[in-house]
Amino acid sequence: MEMTESIRTETQPADPAGSVTGSWGFWFMKRILILVALIGMMASTAMAADAKDAGIVGIAHIGYYVSSMAKMRSYYEGFLGFQEALAVKGEDGTDHVAYVKINDQQYFVFFAAPPVNHGFIHDVAFQSNDVQATRAFLVAAGLTPTGIAPDYAGDLAFSVTDEAGFTIEVVQYLPKSQTGLARGKFMPANRISDHIDHVGLLTNDKQAALDFYNKAFGFTTKGDGFRMSIAGSSQRFEVGFERRPATIDRFHFKDYICLSNPDISEATAALSAKPEAKNFTGIESHSLGNGKKVAELYDLDGNRVEMIEPGR
Repeated sequence: MEMTESIRTETQPADPAGSVTGSWGFWFMKRILILVALIGMMASTAMAADAKDAGIVGIAHIGYYVSSMAKMRSYYEGFLGFQEALAVKGEDGTDHVAYVKINDQQYFVFFAAPPVNHGFIHDVAFQSNDVQATRAFLVAAGLTPTGIAPDYAGDLAFSVTDEAGFTIEVVQYLPKSQTGLARGKFMPANRISDHIDHVGLLTNDKQAALDFYNKAFGFTTKGDGFRMSIAGSSQRFEVGFERRPATIDRFHFKDYICLSNPDISEATAALSAKPEAKNFTGIESHSLGNGKKVAELYDLDGNRVEMIEPGR
């Protein structure tokens, strides 16, 4: 365990009056304060090691790279009915990052920049109510997350890189941040969904991915072995895998967000009837073996947005 200050053997300062006051008292109290801090750090690490999971309470956002904020807005706001809650300008004065709101805890986050990761994914973020404890859990598990710092919205966040190279962020929402100030706002009633069902990322090594997310966050496999339960949430995380090494096109398709919608047939019919529907890729619909209907949508950069009916 790294310490910000180590305890060193020092020559005790002499007190000119021969009593435990003055510089001796200061030296003694300094050592006590350091010991208290070290004990606190050791206790936090021990608690993190004993915890069964990382304290993740849900999916916070998916971050997509986009070629144009105007194109993004025409699709996610104009077509899908969501609303942008905030935008952050880059050095050139144009909008560099935009938060499009799903609900008070969940967002799309868009980055106007060339993609630097396969699948056009900037990051996937999970929510924690205590990022310090979550980070301590990761450190106790032998991982090397970044330090905690404010994100673009002013919330506390850190990140870790998964086994496939994806950036996984953990965020703690704050009352006075931009997301905190947006609570209860920017949620049109006609948006196609009000919450995320799951997110999925493709990997070339299924077992390594499952092991990473179990080790890092305490997620557990269920069902077909590709789905992972998030202990503090009804949402889930999915690990995609293909037998042959995945190409960039496959990463782009398999790295996605899935939104919940109670009636896929009605939702797709309403979207298809919009005049602007002709400007976008057609919606693909199908049914799963359990009878749930699914719709596949693609924005103007080919980023995939899935919709699924809730369990029956």
